[in-house]
Amino acid sequence: MKKKALASAVSMALVCSMVLSACGGGGGTATTTAAGTTAAETTAAAETTAAGSSETEAQTEAEAAPVETGKGPAYDWIANNVPKLTDEKVSFTLAVQQETAQIDYNNMEFFKELENATNVHIDFECFPVSGYNEQKNLILATGDYPDGFMGYNCLSMSDLNQYGPLGVFIPVEDLIAQYCPNYQKVLEENPTLVGLSQAFDGHTYSWGTINDSPSRDWPDNLYINKTWLDNLGLEIPTTMDEYYEVLKAFKEQDANGNGDPNDEIPYTFFQYQHINGYGGFFGAYGEAEAFNAAGGTLNHFIVNDNDEVVYLPLTEEYKTAIRELRKFVTDGLWDRDGFVQTMDQYNGKLANPTPIVGSAYTWGPTSFAAECADQYVAITPLKATADSGPAKVHRRRNHISVSSTGLSITNKCENPELLAQWVDLLYDDVMSILVYQGLDRVTAIDEDGSVHYNEENEPDGTSFSTYVKNTNAFDGAPKNLSFENRNKMILETVTDKKLEVTMDIYAKQPQSVTLPSMNFTTDEDQFLNNEGKSCQTYVEQKQNEWLLNEGHDIDAEWDAYIDQLNKYDVQKMIDTMQQAYNRTIGK
Repeated sequence: MKKKALASAVSMALVCSMVLSACGGGGGTATTTAAGTTAAETTAAAETTAAGSSETEAQTEAEAAPVETGKGPAYDWIANNVPKLTDEKVSFTLAVQQETAQIDYNNMEFFKELENATNVHIDFECFPVSGYNEQKNLILATGDYPDGFMGYNCLSMSDLNQYGPLGVFIPVEDLIAQYCPNYQKVLEENPTLVGLSQAFDGHTYSWGTINDSPSRDWPDNLYINKTWLDNLGLEIPTTMDEYYEVLKAFKEQDANGNGDPNDEIPYTFFQYQHINGYGGFFGAYGEAEAFNAAGGTLNHFIVNDNDEVVYLPLTEEYKTAIRELRKFVTDGLWDRDGFVQTMDQYNGKLANPTPIVGSAYTWGPTSFAAECADQYVAITPLKATADSGPAKVHRRRNHISVSSTGLSITNKCENPELLAQWVDLLYDDVMSILVYQGLDRVTAIDEDGSVHYNEENEPDGTSFSTYVKNTNAFDGAPKNLSFENRNKMILETVTDKKLEVTMDIYAKQPQSVTLPSMNFTTDEDQFLNNEGKSCQTYVEQKQNEWLLNEGHDIDAEWDAYIDQLNKYDVQKMIDTMQQAYNRTIGK
């Protein structure tokens, strides 16, 4: 519901409300006026006008007068723009995942104000992230489940494929067509979501979620300590050869200037990780490596410009990258602990108040200790040599950016039509921002739907980003946060350095695009978690051996390596991914 076309959007809400009343949904649904008031409320307003005023004049006056809540722009916006969906209050129960430090969903201001406007009450059943899957499986197995599950992380397509055809979840495609104009627009703008959300029986059992973020799309940025470069009279490297010489100087020449030439770590990493790993270096020699987690099903796959799935460990470019990167490890320029260290150990090295790390792939400058974060600068992805073309960068398409899940309705729900109307409100441009960032820090909402926030720290020093994540649904609610809509979240005093680096450097590089989250059949899933898992484990074992050079030579072992991958039926794994990808994009 674009607020630039408010009259049209409210008219649609009126049509939906009238249709619901005619279908008998909700029991107490009342026809809604353009001002969001019921007919009974309009009549009451008319009786309080001056003697002789007509009911029509009173209704016109009521429509023209904004509802002021006195709580701030966002509260007023909801009061004025969100329609009452039912005359008689109706309640639903929704299961949600509650993140660590996140407040109870029942205490979130957004949902309280949404209830005030719509007359729909939600009882949230909050489950902690730890142990959630076990709890979810128990709920589904026993039949003691709520009216619905909310959040991209509450259900998987495997859940919907298993329990949808059994009748636990109800198909929602007809509800979407009849009651959800906002979400229909989302589907039109994101056609991939249509195929991604469809179960194997042909039904759709969930509303999806769009949460596009350039920072998430390019998660791994290469940083280097500029102060160390200055101390040694070195320039920022632009090629892998120059980078080698810089790291060698960091290792040998007391780069931090404390008199000890042996306490510097030139480069550190957390292996097989899409943010903190070393996959980006492969982009200098061909395609950037795509890691998710050790043994991950989608690891090492990219999609080329022809929508063909490519398995990088079979390519000559991959072999070249391993050969070239090995010298960094064997010459002591990479932190060998990176092959075995935990994430906490990795983070601890970056967060040392006295810098001990010269360079690392990481999320952004906030990864480093506040005392020294300004010493680190992001650098352009390194080319192989001065004569090489620009390096490719890893562009991630994942389950957070476009998710097939957002809200699913169970067969326990007695009024799915009303719940469908309720969830559709969350796909309005402004509402998507408000459910993500909250209400109480909003300073203004413009006519074009831009939402301005006060980003000052809390009195206790808590940052704005931490505050909004802990006090609002954030990632845990369905929404449409497209790139365009994210640009309408106006943060005027906080500079997002991660976003600046992403747009100024990484978005301009040639791309190695990963596979999106995909919907696998039972047979495909079984194959990928057996033969496919064995294949992935073997690839990563050999990658370790070749990089560490513990008596292994990639050129001498390459043919035997390919033979072993064929024994694991690597081509079937590639074909399986291609089939799933084709279904996802509707090809």
